[in-house]
Amino acid sequence: MHLTNDKHPMYLHWLPAWQDCRNAFDGQRAIKAAGVRYLPALSGQTNDEYLAYKNRALFFSITSKTVSALVGMALQRPPILTAPPEMNSYGIDRNGAQLTELTSSSLSEVLLTGRYGLMVDMPQSGGKPYLARYTAENIVDWVVDREGHPSKIVLQESVIEDYKTVLQYRCLYLEGGVYYVAMYNEKMEMIGTPVAPKIADQPMDFIPFVLMNPVGIDWDILKPPMLDIVDINLSHYRTSADLEHGRHFTGLPTPVVSGVDGSTVLKIGSQTAWVLPPSDAKAYYLEFTGTGLKSLEAALQEKQSQLASLSARLMDNSHKGSEAADAVRLRFMSETASLLMVVLSVEDGLSRAHQIIATVLGEDPKEVSVKVNREFLSSKLSAAEVVALTKVYLEGGMSVETYVYNLRRGDMLPHNMTDEDVLKQLPKRVDPTKPDPKSDPQPKE
Repeated sequence: MHLTNDKHPMYLHWLPAWQDCRNAFDGQRAIKAAGVRYLPALSGQTNDEYLAYKNRALFFSITSKTVSALVGMALQRPPILTAPPEMNSYGIDRNGAQLTELTSSSLSEVLLTGRYGLMVDMPQSGGKPYLARYTAENIVDWVVDREGHPSKIVLQESVIEDYKTVLQYRCLYLEGGVYYVAMYNEKMEMIGTPVAPKIADQPMDFIPFVLMNPVGIDWDILKPPMLDIVDINLSHYRTSADLEHGRHFTGLPTPVVSGVDGSTVLKIGSQTAWVLPPSDAKAYYLEFTGTGLKSLEAALQEKQSQLASLSARLMDNSHKGSEAADAVRLRFMSETASLLMVVLSVEDGLSRAHQIIATVLGEDPKEVSVKVNREFLSSKLSAAEVVALTKVYLEGGMSVETYVYNLRRGDMLPHNMTDEDVLKQLPKRVDPTKPDPKSDPQPKE
């Protein structure tokens, strides 16, 4: 397999947007390190003036807060891996991270850049297969057939050599219906020879790579869910720079003195007296007046409101105190609708990746699935609701199945406790048709 340094056209088209999303997520230091990419210099500014102009600006990290909030909503309950006993260890990957962390990184990446890949890799030295993760920026080229199945994938990787970070490329490809893996250095020179991974001593006929986007397992590149927030976040940063620049030069009054030449040294303070010989000499402060900065302040507030409406109102504190459940659900409707699509995509992607692992291990992939929480808004029962629910159950007005279902839905049961365990601990219900065994009726005389 001959490999060139060519990148997929759609990769080149979307790479700047992915980098913007990544830098916005990383926060102020990453944004300011990019310099004029996000904050163009003003006309005539020197390097020192631009540095001061940039340092005065504030980048508000709403992008990372939004991603964290949405992922937190989806992970209020841990994901569940259903698999044969042989795969019990896959709740933990080879780096010791729990399935929850894998789900978290998958959700974060799909929300942020709209793309995340998982490769099922098999160590040449033996051992169980494991999942290797690839961000959108590291999936540089691909070829898919008419059915959407990949026949070639080029992945960019970073390795440390002699205390320096260098790039290498992993090429996954099908040749003659057999899956091969070949490694290349930065000069696109092959490292070693291609390897053909096997399952039960038989060559694989597919590439074990799963790619997730915001709507499913697909190789199409879609607009990152966070891109609109990132664009406003960057615009907010530029407005902040202009506002702070204006405040810097207009915030302090400037003394103005007439009747003396420029070489005269004048000190300001109550212990200093100024003698101005001309009778018409004047001394006063030049202070900023007018509404010049009001437009910038209004623009900043407007962009904050736009960010609030797009990012679960994290920047808007106009709604304080308690809200009715219906009001909360309506307020989060757009965010949860988008989040649900991403959750379903990640759920499918994680299930598919673990099904490939099952195939490699000789297990039945149909027995493998990953379930991610879809109840994004907390529905935890209050103490009063639990008391009322229990009273109805004990009095026979509710079946035991309905009672346990409501406790489970109301987040009142431990996640590791099965319904059978709950049933064993439930108190006995009172049968109104039978006398209370605790009562002690008096014998008749």
